Amino acid sequence: MDELAARAKELLEEKLDLEPVPLPPEISHIALPLRLLELHCYNWRAEKVRKIYFMRMKVTVPSLDIFGMALYPESNLDIPSFVFDFSSTKKKVFSYINFVSLFNEPSYLEKYIEPMKKVHDTYAEFPRQTIREWMQPYVAPYAVYSLPPKTALPELKRCALDYLQLYLELFARTEEITDPVYADRVGKAQKLYLNNLATYDNSRKMLGRIIGKERANRIFQEVVT
Repeated sequence: MDELAARAKELLEEKLDLEPVPLPPEISHIALPLRLLELHCYNWRAEKVRKIYFMRMKVTVPSLDIFGMALYPESNLDIPSFVFDFSSTKKKVFSYINFVSLFNEPSYLEKYIEPMKKVHDTYAEFPRQTIREWMQPYVAPYAVYSLPPKTALPELKRCALDYLQLYLELFARTEEITDPVYADRVGKAQKLYLNNLATYDNSRKMLGRIIGKERANRIFQEVVT
């Protein structure tokens, strides 16, 4: 996963002037004795970008290798957020790659979601898992939400980077919102998604069982959202 994180950062740096955002040391790097767990968290900001986060986590028992990232636009842009998350076990890899749609109007989907089809059709179909109820309004039809064998990981990595490259191309063309009514609607939709993510995402609970509920909550509030 380290090479995936490095390549994702390279793609971001090609399009954006990233500014690191310092994080408190007690949540930026967490290591448990005997190397049972090592967790690194990173935040950046950039022009038109409210936050980018990276999270790298390795767990020894049970074997778990995780890399997750997201890019959240400023509230004066209506482009979806970009997110991908890979959690690799000995035999399987949970895979989530998505443009997080704010609205379901046809014009919005045509502008921001339909371009995903080109990348989607380049790759073999990854069998879709059942999508949790709170996530259903946000998961695009061309998103990856799958639990394939670990042998699919190399292809999934290429797929994630291709989606990221596409997203950054769309992001570069996105214009700031000038209509205050629409801007308010976009801001509220962004906040609703982030609130739902912080409230309902099961990975927060999983993380809490490993590093403690308080630190897991802080990571979701201060790093992830």
